[in-house]
Amino acid sequence: MKYVKPIVRILLSITLVVMLVLAFVKMPRQRCEHIQVVAHTQNESVVLSQAGVEALLADAKIEIIGKEMKEIDLGEIATLLKNNPFIETVNFVHFAGKRLVIDYTLREIVLHVFTSNGEHYFVDNKGIVVPFTMKMKDYLMIVNGNVSDNFKAGRKAPGKIQDALALAQKINQNDFYQAQFRQIYINNRNEMELTTTVGGQTILFGDLKNADEKLENLKTVYENGLSHKGYNTYAQLDARYKNRIIATRK
Repeated sequence: MKYVKPIVRILLSITLVVMLVLAFVKMPRQRCEHIQVVAHTQNESVVLSQAGVEALLADAKIEIIGKEMKEIDLGEIATLLKNNPFIETVNFVHFAGKRLVIDYTLREIVLHVFTSNGEHYFVDNKGIVVPFTMKMKDYLMIVNGNVSDNFKAGRKAPGKIQDALALAQKINQNDFYQAQFRQIYINNRNEMELTTTVGGQTILFGDLKNADEKLENLKTVYENGLSHKGYNTYAQLDARYKNRIIATRK
């Protein structure tokens, strides 16, 4: 009887190995029944969802549903997704049972840029140009004015747009700034101006030098000055000078 238990263990081990081998042999012959898309995003809008991915696959003539798994090139699918301008990272493309799971991270879109000839595009948090899409419904910081249109998706935005991005990111980190400043205008001197949501003042901001101090000074003026004198009292606020705001009456 002392040999029975070892023999049983060996038989169970052999059975398990056989079942695993059969599963691996059978799996490639299974047919894919479903595509599951998992899109990670920091924006509220999902600019490339399940329907968008399925459309990409259809346009590339890559058939998935009903095909045997061994006939589906996962590398080809991953490459297609990596070349999409809205996707920052393809995390994985693999089978889970009879499902093809596609998992990726979308670019975090921060700016909506309007060029001087009426074209427009987005810029992500890394400063990369992203093509415009109606699927983006978020309330983004607008950048316009002296902006040319010779920039392509996937490339770094020009220096003045990078400066606008840096300023927008500072604004987005503070609830007061975010509520008050919704547009960055680049004037003919390539200096930044802010358009406000309350009062309608033009704010001459200049460049990024002392940007945190400028924003804090503007906040102080709005909270301690304009809130008492009236938000429509001044036509312009000049924040370009250190430790002061110069106000011009209407």
